Amino acid sequence: MMSPDADTAGLGPVMALSESPGQRVMRQLLEALMFEGVIGYGLTRPGAAGWQWLSFTLGTLEGRCLGRVRGFGRLRLDLDTLMLTVNGRRAATDLSTLASQLPTTEAGRDRLLYELLATVANTRRLDAMRHSYHLANRRQLHGEDLDRALHEGHPYHPCYKSRLGMRENDLLRYSPETSAGFRLHWLALPRARLTRQLPVPEMAFWQAELGAEGAYLLRAAFHRAGLDWQHYGPLPAHPWHWQALSQSNLAPMLASLDIHGLGPVGDRYRPSQSLRSLFNMSDPTRACIKLPLGIHNTSSRRHLEPHSVPSAPVISQWLQSVVDADPRFARAYPLRLLSEYASLSFSAGEPSSREALGLEGELAAIWRSSIATRLAEDEQTIPLNALAQWEPDGLPFIHPWVELYGLQPWLEATLATVILPVWHMLAAHGIGLEAHGQNSLLVVRNGWPQALILRDFHDSVEYARDYLPSDIPEPDFGPRQGLYSRAPDNQFYRMSGPEALRELVMDTLFIYNLSELALVLQEAYGFDERRFWRHIHRLLANYGAQHPALRPRLAKLGWDRPWIRTESLLRRKLQTDAASTSHQVPNALTAEAPLVPKPINDYHQERLS
Repeated sequence: MMSPDADTAGLGPVMALSESPGQRVMRQLLEALMFEGVIGYGLTRPGAAGWQWLSFTLGTLEGRCLGRVRGFGRLRLDLDTLMLTVNGRRAATDLSTLASQLPTTEAGRDRLLYELLATVANTRRLDAMRHSYHLANRRQLHGEDLDRALHEGHPYHPCYKSRLGMRENDLLRYSPETSAGFRLHWLALPRARLTRQLPVPEMAFWQAELGAEGAYLLRAAFHRAGLDWQHYGPLPAHPWHWQALSQSNLAPMLASLDIHGLGPVGDRYRPSQSLRSLFNMSDPTRACIKLPLGIHNTSSRRHLEPHSVPSAPVISQWLQSVVDADPRFARAYPLRLLSEYASLSFSAGEPSSREALGLEGELAAIWRSSIATRLAEDEQTIPLNALAQWEPDGLPFIHPWVELYGLQPWLEATLATVILPVWHMLAAHGIGLEAHGQNSLLVVRNGWPQALILRDFHDSVEYARDYLPSDIPEPDFGPRQGLYSRAPDNQFYRMSGPEALRELVMDTLFIYNLSELALVLQEAYGFDERRFWRHIHRLLANYGAQHPALRPRLAKLGWDRPWIRTESLLRRKLQTDAASTSHQVPNALTAEAPLVPKPINDYHQERLS
């Protein structure tokens, strides 16, 4: 450990490759606590590349370590230099010590510590299992293969691999790091309990999705179970999820609702990095299927919001109509959508018991177009979070492209390709898209950016009624329209105003996404992060200059205000009231703004009581 009095001028970057799972979880925990204002901190005079000594107080603990304050107030800490003391005496630098001082209830501390330790244990297990497989060079992969190979998990949330509910054998079989593939477990539900949103008649749908042989085998499974196809309909389930449900206290409810398990049928699937979206490994041109998965990971339980499943095709069709009507999405801001074109879900019906309502969102499926259907022959797709990864050779994933094209040209092309389609959808059409690192795919040709692909819209699209242009109607949900019309703003897709849309876009695209690319560029190439954000500011300012008619709409977004609100991802685990869901941060996109535009402690006044 470096002495607190040491000169920081010669410090180099701390790369993720050098961290143990325990160090990484502890670092991300402290970074999130400080970023979200749960604990305040003070800084000394900056040293080289912004590294400086940082001091903080957490309960009875006094802490000190080297750190760097980054764009939007994000932090990067060097855990090798962390020192904790209590009343002047050294304390253990471990997760238990930190968790014991968190400002929440005892039950809250225990629950979070359990998730943190599970993340450490699961990371170690999966790393060991992953290394027992022969893995290809990730730079040679793309599309679904690269998605599954991105094993790092969420770069900000400390519970990035908690996966609560899965045992060790489950992790091996159902994690993207190690899964050899599995078939879906099929269910038969009374047709009165099944909500269907299919693009074609049902039998034609199953023939197209399963092939002639698969559709025959599914009908044969009904016959073996003694179930009449006319009275029961099929629904796929994740095999782990169905086993967990059928062995839980909901088993009697499943029986009373006349829901039957039919067993595995059809193609084999592998999990994506998001776990519950499954890629078809038998035929990559067939749909990706998104299923509920009753585990806890990062911030939430991975079920599907009941309202969003039957609404998924409507939202996709609405977005596609906007893209199709604006030629700039093909010419200037190339954007392609992976449509969610079909869905099935259990419906509790009316009247319904509380237990039956609890199954809504637990038995559901969404079909999404495969990546292969949206590519030209010589194109490849790179999930955006791949751009921020380091490879075993000690170089960034992007290094061959940086060498081939030069850092500045490649970066400028990439940022324009990734940002402007999302920004145009927001500014010109009043629609906010959740463009985080897993939902966004960069289309490249020999590494050079061509277009942006976005996916996963059923619960990640927002609009504000007064911010939609007059020529774009609100989505029409048909028989379910009453649910959305009666709901207050900010509950489903309709937000109270453009500020909420700005928060969604800037959170997912900049603060928790491209911020990771900025970090890699600084650490690997010495590319000052302030240059990175200044370039994005110019990109957005130039967009406004090219579209003068949109300037009043851009002003309503307030995208270049000195201070903006962002979602607090960790606070919700400590305190669930509405006041703790967001916090203010300095806006790195303010013209010529330093990374921290005023004393750091000025924006750490919000504390959890």
